[in-house]
Amino acid sequence: MTKSQKSFSKLNRYICAGLVLAVLAVPAVAASLKSIMGSMGDNTTSAKAVLANFDGKAAEQVLRRYAADAEAADAMFANQGSAKEKDLHARFSKMAMIANTVSQQAQDKASFRKAFAAVATECKSCHATYK
Repeated sequence: MTKSQKSFSKLNRYICAGLVLAVLAVPAVAASLKSIMGSMGDNTTSAKAVLANFDGKAAEQVLRRYAADAEAADAMFANQGSAKEKDLHARFSKMAMIANTVSQQAQDKASFRKAFAAVATECKSCHATYK
């Protein structure tokens, strides 16, 4: 085998390996986002339970969990190039900021309801666009 054939063969292996990784990575990102969205859905159920029977500590945990999930989703879209990815980055970043801010303001049922509504509004805006 000549030197150029070896180089070409090596290049083909790298290209094939890259394609395999790309094919495997896309579903992994989708699965991760699906997992985060599932966590947010479960958290919404928890938020409704807190609204029914207010507990300050549980209210703060719900809002902090929204912030953590939004930050995780935001990180998935940071430094991405497409318009959709940039929009999702901005939306999740905004949601994380809102959830972090309001998590410290939910001291009673009324303030938690207002805080939860602010986070839920951001959730709904994204679902209206992308679901």
